[in-house]
Amino acid sequence: MNQKYILAIIIILLAAIGGFIWFQMDNTATAPTDNQPTTQNQQQENPIIDIQLEPVAKTFEVIYTDAGYSPSTLTIKAGDTVMFKNQSSGNMWIASGMHPTHMVYNGTDLQSHCPDAENDDFDQCANGAPQTSWNFTFTKAGTWGYHNHTNSPKFGKIIVE
Repeated sequence: MNQKYILAIIIILLAAIGGFIWFQMDNTATAPTDNQPTTQNQQQENPIIDIQLEPVAKTFEVIYTDAGYSPSTLTIKAGDTVMFKNQSSGNMWIASGMHPTHMVYNGTDLQSHCPDAENDDFDQCANGAPQTSWNFTFTKAGTWGYHNHTNSPKFGKIIVE
């Protein structure tokens, strides 16, 4: 009787091992592995997007009063704008140095660039009444002296990096 049990156990073990091997072979034939190509949807990669942000231009204020410009020296970046606000009791005419020619910023004199329709000569080209303002966008790096053309002892400096 022991032989019958041993024989039955051997048959059951062989059947189990055979079934295990058969299931393993069936699964490896159909299951994708790392070496097998995948479907098109699985092959898509996340795109790499290269975003380069440009520096944002800023606007700064220079206040003109009867005492002069505040701040009298301002450091900005190329592309930044300065708003000159007239809070004095008189007129304000912002102009680059040197008085009276205004040639320093753009290399042209007052008579050549006024009126400055393109607003690229750092010269207001006209008197601004009290409580008005004038904007200028600096595109050139350098140190730019300026003054009030109608009151030339009042001056300041813009440093553009």
